[in-house]
Amino acid sequence: MELGYITAAAAAEAVRKREIAARELVESFLGRCTALNGRINSFIHIFEQEAMDQAEVVDERIKGGEALPLAGVPVALKDDLCYSAGPTSWGAAALKDFHPPYTAAAVEKLIAAGAVIVGKANLDPFSLGFSTAASLAGPTVNPRNPDLPAGDGAAAAVAAGQCLLALSSDSGGALRIGADRCGIFGLRPTTGLVSRHGLCTAAPSFAQVGIAAREAADIELALQAIAGYDPRDAATAAVKEGIPAAQKRSAAKELKIGFPEAVFDLLPEADRASFEKYRAKLEASGAAVVAVELPLFQEALHAYCVIAAAEASSNLGRFDGIRFGIPEAEANMEDWYHKTRGRIFDLEAKRRSIFGTHLLSGENFDAYYRQAQKVWKLVRRSFAAALEHCDLLVLPVAVSPGNGCEAGGDFLASYQEKLFCAPVSLSGLPSLCVPAGDGAATAAGLQLVGKPYEEAALIALADRAAL
Repeated sequence: MELGYITAAAAAEAVRKREIAARELVESFLGRCTALNGRINSFIHIFEQEAMDQAEVVDERIKGGEALPLAGVPVALKDDLCYSAGPTSWGAAALKDFHPPYTAAAVEKLIAAGAVIVGKANLDPFSLGFSTAASLAGPTVNPRNPDLPAGDGAAAAVAAGQCLLALSSDSGGALRIGADRCGIFGLRPTTGLVSRHGLCTAAPSFAQVGIAAREAADIELALQAIAGYDPRDAATAAVKEGIPAAQKRSAAKELKIGFPEAVFDLLPEADRASFEKYRAKLEASGAAVVAVELPLFQEALHAYCVIAAAEASSNLGRFDGIRFGIPEAEANMEDWYHKTRGRIFDLEAKRRSIFGTHLLSGENFDAYYRQAQKVWKLVRRSFAAALEHCDLLVLPVAVSPGNGCEAGGDFLASYQEKLFCAPVSLSGLPSLCVPAGDGAATAAGLQLVGKPYEEAALIALADRAAL
């Protein structure tokens, strides 16, 4: 089997058994990273020497008798995760020369498990999008179909066989939409399951560190390595004592799967037909499919956009040319801020800053922001209520390419493309993007949404869900 398309589990096992050296494995993938990046542009930075040095350390640890679960596995990091061995640009001009003094918690855990970081993946500036169209490095090309947007550099790197796993952030659906576009699996974990320490985010209420892989089993392998309590992220306090045993559901259990009919009615007709096939296959596999309701589903997108913009306007405020950013010397501070931010902010960053500031100003705070917070709570309750009648939910990830807006189109339409992902972000529940199994680059995939900390149930069903 070509190394570029071996599974992460098989690669790690081969390194542990010393059938292949970690150095040899990583060298092969670095060759693919370099050879393909000129065409795909999935990476902003490729860590050739650093990765080879890491691989040698892994080989020494294996010789020392360590049983590393991710021994030698090449991993890409979306360039909003801090990594002290190289730059972290966040895709933005403001940080193009920034070298963080520390490494993100999830990355530390991957390295401890034997993984090797091969590069930093492309993204939109400040993670404000899912097209990479405005990236400093230029857009990423979809390895499945060059005529369609990739959505996420990390997902494209995995799909192209440049790495076996990737860590990628997901706020409103960037990872899930990217995985869907590139035809791979993408997991957004339960809020608080994976530490966000070292993750650059403009919307901290929703951002999570997710995993991209070509096989669902590889996602589980990576999740076991990075999940758990971290004192540097208060959101992980709920898992301080570990995941409750009662919530570790057996994969053999027959599941009740909820289909929210009203949500699927929001899809174009061609996509609705494909999801009827999903339903039929699930029923044929022995699963019980039940109808559920998710009220306020469309309103959830509006609430997400309001809260995310408000948080972005606050978090982007630090890029003033004094502490962060590229300064522009001017006679007064107003001109300083205007020229500095005009230079380092792309159009979407400017839009979010203005929109968010407006939403938080005066009477708008109560009229919009406070109301959005109320909708957020109601959306969480609606998902919890739906899951009282089933074990997990099936939802679309996005409309299939060609049925919705594309990169570079109307910005309101681009927000609308988060319609199916943003409500799940508000819910705080785990979501696994499952690719369309027919291999068509224009087919819409689905996301499986589970109860808190029940990622294992989603992964167990993933192969049965794919067509």
